Amino acid sequence: SLMAVGIQARDHVLGGLEQADLVICIGYDPVEYAPALWNPERTAHIVHIDTQPAEIDASYIPQVELVGDIGGSLERLLEAVGPSNQTAAERHVDLREAVLAELGAYEQDDGWPIRPQKAVADLRRALAPDDIVISDVGAHKVWIARLYQAYEPNTVIISNGFAAMGISLPGAIAAKLIYPGRKVVALTGDGAFLMNSQELETAKRVGANITVVVWRDDGYGLIDWKQRNEFGRPFGVEFGNPDLVRYAESFGIAGFRPESSADLYPTLMRALAVDGPAVVDVPIDYRENLRLTERLGRLMQAG
Repeated sequence: SLMAVGIQARDHVLGGLEQADLVICIGYDPVEYAPALWNPERTAHIVHIDTQPAEIDASYIPQVELVGDIGGSLERLLEAVGPSNQTAAERHVDLREAVLAELGAYEQDDGWPIRPQKAVADLRRALAPDDIVISDVGAHKVWIARLYQAYEPNTVIISNGFAAMGISLPGAIAAKLIYPGRKVVALTGDGAFLMNSQELETAKRVGANITVVVWRDDGYGLIDWKQRNEFGRPFGVEFGNPDLVRYAESFGIAGFRPESSADLYPTLMRALAVDGPAVVDVPIDYRENLRLTERLGRLMQAG
């Protein structure tokens, strides 16, 4: 695939949308990503496939709606269209190569604190195709949505829409109870983690052997990012953390912290091998957030 839709106009996969003759929206909810961001000229030809009729918007007026069972609708469409000799990735090989290049560029990165791109690359490498990641809400969610490759359905769950913080830990517990044979990771920021960290006790008590990966920047990273973009400086978004390794150990749970960027992958592997819940404290470099904003801004100006 061409990965997930990006964070603003002209982010990577949107180049594919601009070139598309037809956009097929399956289970699409406009609240998750506004139609004006990917159809600003209102010229896209749209097919809406969902269990509910489309919510009409100035930039979202489907030419065709297939309302009903989504799986059944897709099966009928495949029967009608027949096999294709070319995938979307093959038709847009330049876009896919650009995305994969961004992923690969940071696999050996040695920056400290750890850059988000490196953290995503190592997490993907540590997990099997059918292992599950539950992403919380924060700046980390943007990086997971942009760069984490999903190989199987329902293996990357991201809280979107109203986007309530604190979802990842209880969500991971539920996922592990349903799929005990898979590795399950709760990926969270330190702010979201501390909103529901008491559920570490629940995970231990019910035998949900999850791995909680905390990207720690000692603040509300996403709000900091938005404030810097809007006002040029952050305000009221910093806070202090406990020692997260010792905090995990106070619950009788294993705690880990990489000592360098090169140590992140082996640390993740050790945590995933624990017979019980585990917490990994990952110092993260969110200076990359503004660099991403600047790069996407240049893309918009070029367009």
